[in-house]
Amino acid sequence: MYQTKWMGFNELDNTSLYQLLKLRTDIFVVEQNCPYPELDNRDQDALHGLAYDGERLIGCLRILPRKSSGAVAIGRVAVQTDYRSNGVARKLLNEAITHIEKQGESLIDLQAQAHLKRFYGSFGFKETSDVYLEDGIPHLDMQMNLREDSKRLQE
Repeated sequence: MYQTKWMGFNELDNTSLYQLLKLRTDIFVVEQNCPYPELDNRDQDALHGLAYDGERLIGCLRILPRKSSGAVAIGRVAVQTDYRSNGVARKLLNEAITHIEKQGESLIDLQAQAHLKRFYGSFGFKETSDVYLEDGIPHLDMQMNLREDSKRLQE
């Protein structure tokens, strides 16, 4: 089984930061063959959810503070290839949503890769845009309103 840790940017030690940036680059840039600026100056304001199997980082996501739209955002959800379909992303998302709820927030935005629409929909996220290309990959905007009934599945 794996464990999760939640850290602000200043709490990340050198090893954790390196593992986080390497995992995201390996998936979003290399695996998806999508050269884009992974370092976007938003990590410093984010809360980072990190899933570990022992010392190995196997998954991550980040929670970004409330935007002008009034919603917080979840982004950069990534899981090592050999851990996909093992509930890692589901656990991280459930924990992120719980954390956001405890902070008194009610709206959560995310930009989903279009092929993951059903996965995010299983938590209660609803489409708020048509499909569009972001860095050559089909995406769509989705939002969850925590004050409405969510479909979030518990582990």
